[in-house]
Amino acid sequence: MALIGGIGVIASLYVFVNVAYYYVLTPSEIANVPASSAVATEVITRVLGGGAATLMAGVLAMSIFGALQIAALVCARVPYAMARDGLFFPGLARVSTSTHVPIRALVAQGAWAVVLVLSGSYDTLTDYAIFSVLIFVGLVTASVFILRRTQPNVERAYRTWGYPVVPALFLLVSGWLLINTLLTTPGRAVAGLALMAIGLPFYWYWRRRIAD
Repeated sequence: MALIGGIGVIASLYVFVNVAYYYVLTPSEIANVPASSAVATEVITRVLGGGAATLMAGVLAMSIFGALQIAALVCARVPYAMARDGLFFPGLARVSTSTHVPIRALVAQGAWAVVLVLSGSYDTLTDYAIFSVLIFVGLVTASVFILRRTQPNVERAYRTWGYPVVPALFLLVSGWLLINTLLTTPGRAVAGLALMAIGLPFYWYWRRRIAD
């Protein structure tokens, strides 16, 4: 309930903020906002004047910093868990004796983040990531149908609300977004697929080590 309620609140706020943007600016003005600026900054400047733009920039920076901090702490657990399962470098499975934090995984993640930042612009990186993430999210959602069919009697902590309509609609929307990305920015979509493909040899290598 907390997850569903939290997502509902965030989605409502997101829609409300975007409606406010379009109330203040026209669609063409929003489309022509420079890449170095933000729509929120332009809106607050139009409503409250130039002095409020600095305040809005600070609020945006705090929001981004907080989101990045949470993402860094959470996502570092992925290579840590992979290493514990024998699917990644064993050294990343170690945690600090004092804080119980996978510091090595955090450092490795930070180094890879630096490489990504130096490789291109923020928009390019997000296009790569979102396209790839949508594929995996779609696969996870599709697994609901498979598990319901192959393991119908397994006790579950949570059953998907609105099954099968809700997950089917989600798959349709995800598929539409993937197709739209392929049509509008095929180069970035292919690059995202290539990044995923680079990981396959490593996955096969570690899987073979476990089998041996």
